[in-house]
Amino acid sequence: MGQWFRPPPGLSRCALILLVPLGLAAHPCESCHPKEVAGYAHSSMSRSLRRPGNEPGGTFTADGSGTRFTIRSDSRGTWQRMERAGEVSEYQVEYVIGSGTHAAGYLIQIGDHLFQSPVCYYTNRRAYDLAPGFERLTEPDFTRAVGEECVLCHSGRPLHVAGTVNQYARPAFAEEAISCERCHGAAEEHLRRPAPGSIVNPAKLAAAARDSICEQCHLAGVTRILNPGMDFVQFRPGQRLEEVFTVYRRAGARAFKVISHAEQLALSACARNSQGKLWCGTCHDPHPQAAATWQTYSAHCRTCHEGKLGGSHPNGANCVSCHMTRRQAQDGGHTVFTDHRITRRPVLDEPGSQSEGLVAWRDPEPAWQARNLALAYLNAGISGRSPTQIVRGYRMLTEVQKAMPSDIGVLKGIGRALLLGKEPLEALKAFERVLQLTPNSATSEEDVGVASLESGEVEKAASHLERALELDPLQLSAATALEAVYRRQGDSTKAAALRDRMRRRMESGPMRSSQ
Repeated sequence: MGQWFRPPPGLSRCALILLVPLGLAAHPCESCHPKEVAGYAHSSMSRSLRRPGNEPGGTFTADGSGTRFTIRSDSRGTWQRMERAGEVSEYQVEYVIGSGTHAAGYLIQIGDHLFQSPVCYYTNRRAYDLAPGFERLTEPDFTRAVGEECVLCHSGRPLHVAGTVNQYARPAFAEEAISCERCHGAAEEHLRRPAPGSIVNPAKLAAAARDSICEQCHLAGVTRILNPGMDFVQFRPGQRLEEVFTVYRRAGARAFKVISHAEQLALSACARNSQGKLWCGTCHDPHPQAAATWQTYSAHCRTCHEGKLGGSHPNGANCVSCHMTRRQAQDGGHTVFTDHRITRRPVLDEPGSQSEGLVAWRDPEPAWQARNLALAYLNAGISGRSPTQIVRGYRMLTEVQKAMPSDIGVLKGIGRALLLGKEPLEALKAFERVLQLTPNSATSEEDVGVASLESGEVEKAASHLERALELDPLQLSAATALEAVYRRQGDSTKAAALRDRMRRRMESGPMRSSQ
């Protein structure tokens, strides 16, 4: 930590941070809160995203696809090589995502776009394999776009370009790992007036606002629906999540997933009997003075259960090994996670609920309840391939639209449902209205282009898809659709030229490719 001089009269030591040249302090909060900053370094959140270092070398072949991946590090960085059917490509890793407690994923950067690597390092196996979500792909590759919601919970502050899928400023993150402000809110007022109450203390908030701070990343549900005009990055500590977005879950579902900690904890007798007093912070200290162990967590259990369990639970027993077992999550790849249901006895994995009913984790304000639930059914139906949910969501949206004729989310939802329902001309009307409301949006241009193609308006489709690629040259889904348009027009030369152009664009980043 740098040397601090005594502030002049009337200037707080904390406000002095604004005046000290960059680099004198190791961390802007450390001058006044050295214990908390030092403790936070022991938490997994402090290692949520980083630049690559000397990553482990390794190689593996993906089952089913015959794709071989090789990972190596040299003086220039870390590289991941892919070989399949005689084609070879190599990408440089730009960011490592995840603390490494369970696994580490990787992001590559092409120009100002982020893509996810299909490679993941699994800590418990000390080996590489396919990342979650890539296991069933016949040709896993480096073209999966990384949107803002994907990186928001793994980074301090992503600088996503609004209206794009995966375009970011350079550098892509103002803060790489999760920072103090993610839980404590903006620091400007606290720097001006460093007193209690000028920054958020999660433990002193009402239960819903307190829990929302953890739930912004540890509660995925089935789908998350933004309120009109909102973006996920707009959530601020001190708010309820529902002021920005609503999380929906399956009614009665007990499926064990990676990001279901809040759902699991709510099922536990400990939480249900605590009248809202038991929360994530009861057991998880975000500023631990040493890395947490099973003894750390068992000590928290004893604060409530000491002396009440008889001789079967001697002092010093490992509560976690029996009551919070580690199990494989249905969406967690090749690793295991702690079950937060705090069961009396170990239980077998429960199959996912077959119920198609959705309920809000907490309801949004009444004005958005019907809208958000309709969009939740549509999203859940599309991701789960459930025609019943898609139809239910669409019917609800048509009613919502009467009161919200210019709601972009509603219009997009209706367009998506109609396109799936083989009504492209009606879908086109919805998407054209969205484009009017969001001009110069590559995603809106693509939607109109795809609906035009499905409607048989090939020339119109080409025009809008070409415009989408003008706005965002690496919107790969638009390029795929445009190639199909050119082939529909019988222009294989133009289609091949587009494919070659997109290949060169993907090679413009830190990548080499050869036949």
